[in-house]
Amino acid sequence: MSYPLTASTSQQSSSSSPAGQYTATQFSFASTPKPFKNPHYTRHSASGGPGKRNKTLKQILTLERERVDEEVRKRREKREERRRLRQERGETAEDVDAEDEEREDEVVSFVSIEAPPSLMPQKRYCDITGLEAKYVDPRTLLRYHSPSIFELIRSPSFQPAVVQAYLALRGMGVVLR
Repeated sequence: MSYPLTASTSQQSSSSSPAGQYTATQFSFASTPKPFKNPHYTRHSASGGPGKRNKTLKQILTLERERVDEEVRKRREKREERRRLRQERGETAEDVDAEDEEREDEVVSFVSIEAPPSLMPQKRYCDITGLEAKYVDPRTLLRYHSPSIFELIRSPSFQPAVVQAYLALRGMGVVLR
């Protein structure tokens, strides 16, 4: 299938170059209107600049330290205010002061998070490939991902020393005394 290079298809040029030259801009679809795009859309960012910027680790840690310091300062101010009110009333509350000091240490940050152990079952991974293991070989106790790996485990080239090495990597190796 050939496309005409000139406006007139009946005239043929006898020269080696075509009569009408086309450029890449004439074939470009970049400037054609796109009905699926919103013409009023503009990107917004917090700083007013172009697009979203990622923060460096140093910036994140600095912001976290400032947030924790601010939280500690606010708690200290509240505690001082409560002490002042108690003194005005003539109360002595040494027990409450001890509780306040304990709570001050409970500032939550990226560094101080202590989570309980997960209730979800631990994932098991294939000892050979590292993929998620669906099966366990009852003879060697190696975990494997697919039947092809099971064939490898049961092959004669897989010596007991190799099996013990894989189990030792997982922390399930046999310890003889």
